Amino acid sequence: MIISNRILIFVVAAVFSSVFATAQTLTQTIRGIVTDADSKTPLPGAGVKLVNTDTVIAGTCDANGKFRLEKVPVGRRSIQVSFVGYQNTVINNIIVTSGKEIVLNIELVEQLTYITDEVTITGNSDKTKTNNDLITNSGRSFNKEETERYAGSRGDPSKMVANFAGVASGNDARNDIIVRGNSPLGVLWRLEGVDIPNPNHFSTQGATGGPLSILNNNLLGGSDFLTGAFPAEYGNKYAAVFDLKLRNGNNEKFEYLGQIGFNGAEAGIEGPLMKKNGGSFLLNYRYSTFWLFDVLGIDFGVSGIPQYSDFCYKFNLPTKNAGVFSMWAIGGKSSISLLDSKKEADDWSLIGQGQDIRFGSRMGATGLSHVYFFNDKVSGKLSLSVSGSKFEVLLDSLSVNKEPYRIYDNTSIDASTIASYTVTYKINSHHLIKGGVNYNHMFFNYHARNWSNKYQLYVDQLNENDNAGLVQSYVHWQYRITDNFTLNSGLHYQQFLLNNSKAIEPRAGLRYTFAKKHSLSAAFGLHNQSQPLVYYFFKRYNPVTNETINNTRNLDFTKSLHYVIGYDFNFAKDFRLKLETYYQDIYNVPIHQYERSSFSLVNIGNDLDGIPLVDSLVNKGVAYNYGGEFTLEKFFSKGYYFLTTLSVYESKYKPSDGVWRNTSFSGGYVFNTLLGYEIALGKKNKFLSFDTKFTMAGGNRYTPLDVAASVQANQAVYVDSLAFSAKFKDYQRLDFKVSFRMNGKKCTQSLFVNIENILNRKNILQQVWDQNKQAVKQEYQLGLFPYAGYRIEF
Repeated sequence: MIISNRILIFVVAAVFSSVFATAQTLTQTIRGIVTDADSKTPLPGAGVKLVNTDTVIAGTCDANGKFRLEKVPVGRRSIQVSFVGYQNTVINNIIVTSGKEIVLNIELVEQLTYITDEVTITGNSDKTKTNNDLITNSGRSFNKEETERYAGSRGDPSKMVANFAGVASGNDARNDIIVRGNSPLGVLWRLEGVDIPNPNHFSTQGATGGPLSILNNNLLGGSDFLTGAFPAEYGNKYAAVFDLKLRNGNNEKFEYLGQIGFNGAEAGIEGPLMKKNGGSFLLNYRYSTFWLFDVLGIDFGVSGIPQYSDFCYKFNLPTKNAGVFSMWAIGGKSSISLLDSKKEADDWSLIGQGQDIRFGSRMGATGLSHVYFFNDKVSGKLSLSVSGSKFEVLLDSLSVNKEPYRIYDNTSIDASTIASYTVTYKINSHHLIKGGVNYNHMFFNYHARNWSNKYQLYVDQLNENDNAGLVQSYVHWQYRITDNFTLNSGLHYQQFLLNNSKAIEPRAGLRYTFAKKHSLSAAFGLHNQSQPLVYYFFKRYNPVTNETINNTRNLDFTKSLHYVIGYDFNFAKDFRLKLETYYQDIYNVPIHQYERSSFSLVNIGNDLDGIPLVDSLVNKGVAYNYGGEFTLEKFFSKGYYFLTTLSVYESKYKPSDGVWRNTSFSGGYVFNTLLGYEIALGKKNKFLSFDTKFTMAGGNRYTPLDVAASVQANQAVYVDSLAFSAKFKDYQRLDFKVSFRMNGKKCTQSLFVNIENILNRKNILQQVWDQNKQAVKQEYQLGLFPYAGYRIEF
């Protein structure tokens, strides 16, 4: 792919002209609220001060726990927060810019003894901890800055977490993630405490990833990512959890954002709403820029131009005595048309006939929540939400004279309404109880049919308009035995009302900190997951009776037992070493009931064409995953950071033929190393940053093709007895990013150039059968992929 020289010249000229511009000292305001980490109640009188600077700037929280530090110089700053009876907290690497106020929500942990151990935090959270204090193991917090900082992340949370230990990405063009050898179908997406559909553009039916994220990282607050042994509040998934939060808008003044880049052209606004009560709003809209890249000559390897748009908003309305109300929404739509009818017949992909493919997807979710503090120890949260997604595929075959004939269509809609209530009770500094109940009423309208050449008629694969309910409840008890010894335990219950499947899941975790810098942890959990809804209703055509038959409606949950042991060592300031080992015992996996084959649902979820439709399944399959993970990290300080992760794992399964095999996700290992360096220019109003990333991973697994049988059948025929026995050569990729941030008097501008796969290595994605050449063909991941972006905040 070729990037326009004009873009590079413009970016370089802008950077150099800005570097040599007249510099002046610029300042900004840091403000926010300090609360108890457990009860979330304000802490009036807490002290806040700027540290590691020559200027003395300090303040005290008012009766509502709010603080304000004014005239803070731009750049990376640190503040210290302290309060009698609580652990002191230092927040490092706050990026202060002239274009946007810094608004922080800071939580302090109550001390059990009089000895105070300072906890060092990066951004809004300690990277050795999560925002959710009930998480014991296998969790990592992240924020907006990290989704932008790492080379190759594209501002996408899924791409960003692929740098963490235990996570692999199977496809450069998509953001599906493979966590500890599990299918991407096991990933739970949660926003503002509510489960949401797959938040990605161009999503296929039943998938949890896509080529582009609908989530806008500019609106993200402090969020968590979990890879195993989840606390009791998370249910119906067993691979991983994204627990995402939207930040609140500025409640004192209006601020604006404009941005253009790979993810689209976008505009954002935020500001006060019912200012007297401290309310706020934020709103962002984004539209595809692929048409612009097409004009500039950037080739994405497809004949059609992707079109997409998305939006997100949040309203936050505190009241004096009635609690806090908030309303939020996220949504997006995308489409692409690959039309042979617009080409000459000589350019058609198939000999003698062409195809017109029209693909589209939509997703939306909105919610209303109310948090009420009964007193300083008990709070309740009511959440109501509505969400849905639509998937549409139309496939026409073309005759020589370009007359279309419909051979496949699929229009499927999923929707749900969710009501939940959660109560948090901080009994005292030692004991915390949290419990909740959740009801999810699901609606679906599935219509899929294909033309059968064998029977010379349209065969319905799906033709259902129905509903089902899922009930979940949980209780969690946290016991802080000492300041250094914490027990988390709980139970999760779920019941699928369609076929009355039930499950009770115990969860437990233990963390012990010793010698100030060391900690040991262990966690256990049973996790159940319902099957993709389409499997409960898929029907197979019976030509003898001319009927369609469904025999998968009574499928039970797939079950996974997680065991995790971890060790953390903060051996120096801003440095961390982390080791984790895990074992996952998976059973009740749907496999073929009447035929001996390699099929198992543990292998479904990373298919480019969506999940395959099969019938006659039974919950008798088994699988296991085990591995070890290594993380060495230097948090950003003194102008640089690095992150090195190594994951070594094995993933096996046994289907109906009784043979133990590697799963399709058993890559064996993933190695990442990331490094970044930031240079302050002039009077520290301008910053030039360099970031790089190198990844090595085991190649994708695949099932060999039977060439002779494929030639005879005139279609791909795979050797089922050798399922996933073959493996492509190892994956390697080097990414590089250079960015420039300039603070003006009342605005901040940012430019970046990112080059993915800078060495243009050809990594194999998959092998396919080429009908034209009657031979096996290899398809490759993205090659050299440069792109640039610009943002302004004011």
